[in-house]
Amino acid sequence: MPARERILVIRHRAAGDLLLTTPAFRALREGVPDTEIDVLAAKGMGALLEGNRDVDRVLTFDRRSLVSQLLLYARLARGGYSMVLDLVSNPRSAFLAALTRARVRAGYDIPGRSWAYTLRVPREPRGADGSPLLRYAPEAALDIVRALGIPARGPDTDLHFTVSATARASMARWLESAAPEIAGRPLVACLPVGSWPAKTWLPERFAATMDALAGEAVPVWIWGPGEREAVDAIRALMKKPSLLAPATGWQELGALLERSALFVGNDSGPKHVAVALGTPTVTIFGPTHPATWHPPRGPHVAIEAAGLDCLHCNANRCPLSEERHLRCMRDVTSERVAQAARALLRDAAGRRETERSCASR
Repeated sequence: MPARERILVIRHRAAGDLLLTTPAFRALREGVPDTEIDVLAAKGMGALLEGNRDVDRVLTFDRRSLVSQLLLYARLARGGYSMVLDLVSNPRSAFLAALTRARVRAGYDIPGRSWAYTLRVPREPRGADGSPLLRYAPEAALDIVRALGIPARGPDTDLHFTVSATARASMARWLESAAPEIAGRPLVACLPVGSWPAKTWLPERFAATMDALAGEAVPVWIWGPGEREAVDAIRALMKKPSLLAPATGWQELGALLERSALFVGNDSGPKHVAVALGTPTVTIFGPTHPATWHPPRGPHVAIEAAGLDCLHCNANRCPLSEERHLRCMRDVTSERVAQAARALLRDAAGRRETERSCASR
């Protein structure tokens, strides 16, 4: 029996970017079901694809380790892939794609990188007026899939994340031991920190928002590596009781978000986990654009300041000074965020009541 053809998808960047690529994995699986699909991801990101039936194997490497990189180079140089999709298309990923010597190597048509590809796809499709088209981020990966002649069925940009039974059990044990008295009450997961200073809302406003919601749900503060101290300080600003989540990996975080009635936070990887799990979200936006980083459908609210010409600047740190510094964050009030959160909590409560009524008939 001939060996199955193998496809490599390169997506070794942030967690949110990897999740936003899951619609492309699904399109590949449906379009070429008899192939093996490998995904190259950064160290620590493999758990995001655990249980994903559209992926056969996740390869990870440590970008900070020379040994890890050399081992990866040797592995790719041995070949074995008939097709490579480079969904990053930076200088490193272009080199990795070329190293495979795959018959088909697809990536974005970006100067200095396109030499590595046999199929080049525009990174930002443009409208009739020449300006870039704003689209939900998964569409960029689907562009490469479509360019290969593989149809993506309809506007299927739903994200995918599978929570393991082990992670669910772990989070259930924590909730039972940490706060048995909250059984039956909805949880609001709040992430008040982020990797970009410019897209991190004000700490005291997160605390005020959680205080405003504490009568309707239990605030649970979530955090990642290196963020515990900052989250502790923000939680201490609250006047009402709340919970601090334990240290979690991606799977445990998914289990907590799956049990939550709502996620409130900045534009971040955990927000995309919540979206993938169907948990309603309220996200504060500033330098990044909701049209790209927020789902076009579902119980999700994007909140941003009004009337600022500096919105969507895509800057990691705000370059403006004095009164204009971080206006996109400072102009969003806790009242606006709490109002949006309450509406989603009430919608969720209504759905739960309807489901209970149907089940009792």
